[in-house]
Amino acid sequence: MKGQASSKKIRSGLLVNYLYFLRLNIQAMRILILSFVILLSISAPAQQERDTVLSRCPLFITDTVSYNNFFIEARPATLKVYRVKGDLTIAIEQKEQFFTMFFRDKKLKNTKYKISVNPDGRGELAAKYSFRSGDQVSYVNVSNGTVETTYDKEKKLWRVKVNGMIANLVERTVTYYKVKADFTIK
Repeated sequence: MKGQASSKKIRSGLLVNYLYFLRLNIQAMRILILSFVILLSISAPAQQERDTVLSRCPLFITDTVSYNNFFIEARPATLKVYRVKGDLTIAIEQKEQFFTMFFRDKKLKNTKYKISVNPDGRGELAAKYSFRSGDQVSYVNVSNGTVETTYDKEKKLWRVKVNGMIANLVERTVTYYKVKADFTIK
């Protein structure tokens, strides 16, 4: 009887030690896998997120009748590159006005994107012109156009050319605005 009891104690002691060792290994593996994932995500190549102040505004939104430009070329503008739900977003801001392009990709490609109100992600993007007046914010979709992105390997810069059209319906009249931009980002 004594021999069986002591062998049970030894077995239960070995089992406890084995489970304790296994639990330590699982925790170590969790830490190892978590640190690997974090290091991998940090080093993953992607479009950099940044804000850049440009000395001259590269964006022109002009009325087709009077050729009045809403963004003033001689004033500085802020170029923002960031992510919304993982997708790349580029915005140009100048004094309570914003022009935003919502790409359906994680990073830019050497291609020509089509501007669409409801992009499906196959070479299409959404673009909006928005402005703030007091506490109110208005959004106007860019109805059609193209955005051409090319990468210059020597300068290591992306060149973005925007050519689009805004159709703004107010009561019974439609006003058209041309959208043009040409700028570079890192």
